[in-house]
Amino acid sequence: MSILVPGRWIAASRWSDRFDLRPVLEQLGGPDAFLNAPLCDLKATGLTDAALRALQTTPDVCSPFPWRHVGAADYPAALLDLKCPPPVIWLQGNARRLSEPGVAVVGARSCTAYGRRISRHIAGAVSRAGGVVVSGAARGIDASAHYGSREGRTIAVLGGGLSASASATARSLRTELLDSGGLLLSELPPTDPPTRWTFPRRNRIIAALARACVVVEAGEKSGALITARQAVDIGRRLFAVPGPMDAPASVGPLRLIAAGATCLNTLTPLLALLQDAVPDTPTARLRRALRSPGSAAELARRAGLSLPGTMSALVMLELTHEIRRLPDQRYALR
Repeated sequence: MSILVPGRWIAASRWSDRFDLRPVLEQLGGPDAFLNAPLCDLKATGLTDAALRALQTTPDVCSPFPWRHVGAADYPAALLDLKCPPPVIWLQGNARRLSEPGVAVVGARSCTAYGRRISRHIAGAVSRAGGVVVSGAARGIDASAHYGSREGRTIAVLGGGLSASASATARSLRTELLDSGGLLLSELPPTDPPTRWTFPRRNRIIAALARACVVVEAGEKSGALITARQAVDIGRRLFAVPGPMDAPASVGPLRLIAAGATCLNTLTPLLALLQDAVPDTPTARLRRALRSPGSAAELARRAGLSLPGTMSALVMLELTHEIRRLPDQRYALR
């Protein structure tokens, strides 16, 4: 079923990084007033002549995807931390992912085998801990992070509209993501193509949807560094994965670490950040129980879980190197 999107929202979405629409809505009296306000009232809000022309002349569009606009009750609150939150977002897939605590995993398109492996490892651990992996659906680190997530716990923020043409590789990733229960998100109208300007714009959305941002590999001019800067600007926690000091892909993370980013040489601080935010899943309860070492039976009692369920979760945490087994058969966080 197609959904009619008023032209003023379409125009505003294309100007999303140039002005904050919230003061305009406040002055006019809300979203409905914004759609019906005459030109003189729009002009009184301080909009530029170019923006006014776009708002007055952009036609309505029929969208096959659900959309949400700033000022609506179902608009993601995390995006309101941005200086210029997107006026409109379009969604395809499982919108419940927006209510789950996110971790952005970003990095270079031209990454190494080490970078791909680490991004998958981080994404798998985050999703198993009840978090959702947020990235940009580009090749390299982004794609590895999406593929590494479990049970569709991932959000891909696109640099073009949801219906815009894409490479066969990109289409395959998006199809797999949707089939597994993930979410695609864009701030651009469905058929708008990506451009060199829209990719940096989408990075701020990746940063905002996450509680923390992890930079795995990034060259000197990587777009992942833009995401990192935007994450810090809005108060998100920044992590960087260390790599060989003579590797071009390690330049970005090593500089971030030198500038104050947390060096992610173990997943413990990242998963600890998620512990208080995730739903009350068995794995989350077991991680809380592991704040002090204990045997399987002790941990089962602390977490309020069955012993078989506890053993199954402990095996998974051992395989992902999040815990270690002590000589006396107790378990402890690494």
